[in-house]
Amino acid sequence: MTKRINVGFNGSASSSEAVFWAAAEASSRGARLRVISCYRTPALSSAGLGLTASDAYTTILEETQGRLEHMRRVIGDKYPTLDITTMATSDPAAGVLVDDVLPDDLVVVGTTNHRGAADFWLGSTARHVVRHSPCPVVVVPGPGSWGRTERIVVGIDGSATSKRALQWAGDEADRSGAALVVVHAWMYPYVRADFKQSFAHDLTRVDAACLLEREVENARERFGAEVSGQLVECSPSAALLGAVQHGDLLVMGSNGHGAIHATLHGSTVRTVLDHCSVPTVVVRSSS
Repeated sequence: MTKRINVGFNGSASSSEAVFWAAAEASSRGARLRVISCYRTPALSSAGLGLTASDAYTTILEETQGRLEHMRRVIGDKYPTLDITTMATSDPAAGVLVDDVLPDDLVVVGTTNHRGAADFWLGSTARHVVRHSPCPVVVVPGPGSWGRTERIVVGIDGSATSKRALQWAGDEADRSGAALVVVHAWMYPYVRADFKQSFAHDLTRVDAACLLEREVENARERFGAEVSGQLVECSPSAALLGAVQHGDLLVMGSNGHGAIHATLHGSTVRTVLDHCSVPTVVVRSSS
């Protein structure tokens, strides 16, 4: 059971939305919420402002603490029983966000939109957190990207990590009363030039369909949620991005195998996190 949710906050609209999502989750889970802001320590005097490095440090710290206190009041007004703590630190955010978290906790981060208002992507801090967090990480795209969760969409490929993602998604579906949609992408890696290759293509599809059927049946046995499956012939990232709709929560493993090898440093996770329009949970492998 989730006992604590860490969320990063830097005053931006995207990070504010991440805090709102984290607060709603913490309230529904009975978990503690910790809102973390990191600031840079000025190394030199602030030329043109008449401030010494010490004065600048005090100003930055007070501004950061002021933003945190305002956010704490906003969240506290909406969730009066929620256990909220705040933290202002000059330590790197990538380390602070995952400090002392347990495997069942959650870390929540927002995206940025430096490439355009409709084209979200992760900054270096968020990428580091996703890569190194010992617990699931939730990436919230920005304002208007979430509401009441109607469906939990999870990508599977038969790997141990995708099974962990499916377990997390099924538990979340049961907890929230949402439907569970299991998505499996498959691809035939060769051009079908003759009958033999066409036959091999069909066998590949049958194997993929059998894998999906097994996972769906296992999920129906383990979880009380309504479970359905989607088999898609395309890349895993395209399948997942095409499967989600507004109001969904997407869940995926940090690495796996399948038609395209999806390591955390590879194309699938990166593409999904850069372009997904709904909150996305990355469940790491056990190792």
